[in-house]
Amino acid sequence: MTKTIAAMLGAGMVAGLAQGCALPDASKFRDPIPQQGEAQIAVAGSQVGGGSSGTQGQSAQVRLAGLGGGGTNYATLYEFTRQITDGVDTGTFGIIAAIDAVTSYPPSSVNDSQATWGPGGDALDPINWKVVVKQVGDREFDYEVDGRPHGSSSDSDFKAIVTGHGYGKSHPNYRSGTLTVFGDVMAALDPTRSNGGTAKITYDARGWPKTVTADITTSDGTGQWYDATVSHGEDGSGVLVLTALADASSPKDGTNENVDEKSRWDSTGAGRADVKMSGGDFGSKTVQASQCWGSTFAQVYYTDNVDYQPTAGSVSACAFAQAEFDQ
Repeated sequence: MTKTIAAMLGAGMVAGLAQGCALPDASKFRDPIPQQGEAQIAVAGSQVGGGSSGTQGQSAQVRLAGLGGGGTNYATLYEFTRQITDGVDTGTFGIIAAIDAVTSYPPSSVNDSQATWGPGGDALDPINWKVVVKQVGDREFDYEVDGRPHGSSSDSDFKAIVTGHGYGKSHPNYRSGTLTVFGDVMAALDPTRSNGGTAKITYDARGWPKTVTADITTSDGTGQWYDATVSHGEDGSGVLVLTALADASSPKDGTNENVDEKSRWDSTGAGRADVKMSGGDFGSKTVQASQCWGSTFAQVYYTDNVDYQPTAGSVSACAFAQAEFDQ
């Protein structure tokens, strides 16, 4: 799914759809599109960076000590979380940026209830694109990115690749909404851009804490899925709750485990992850592991209930002293 979201919209779409002449004002049809950062998970230390404005990207190079062993690699469980959230965030960032770029130009057509950009696309793009924003209620909108095979002129060939729901600036729900990516549709149109799957993002950036939920379902035969919810505090602190069926091994071995994780971090970035894993490589065992890191993102404490790795560091060094296993 990561490949799907990140690569699906490109410069060709912008170049091909960003055409138009003088038309009635379409500004209200741009309002429901989320702004950058509003629909991203952004855990501490991620590519996007959690918390308040100005943190985007500043922790991209953070490295953590190895899980339990005090080594110099990324902490295994923390890296697992970052791989999921960075993948969703990077792709969502690309989608929003592409839609925003297209809709910044005059639409191909517009009336009181709908604005359309396209059809269009780069001459070498195997996909012909269209963006449609419809008013479906009082200051309430649906938007859609559609694709059809290059060379097709039939409207019936258009399939929804991205759908979303949002609100106008004067609506009380403005800066909240949903965004869904249909990777299987994209893969059918251009397999080089997608490995399938579905991602649904629900976001609420109307006030603090800001919240984002991502539900990811794969269709690559692995059976993996991820549900992650993040709450961001105004001071940069945050909480992540993750439930997943995924290959948590490092290196990955193709066997899925049940994973439930709760991670918390304070305004300095120091935090704690409490993870419960079962099934897969763990067999009948239920592993509960806790890891803490300081403001420099180095591990300061690790323990688990099955001696998977030896206890390391001191719990007194944790920003959050008590374990919280969400499930």
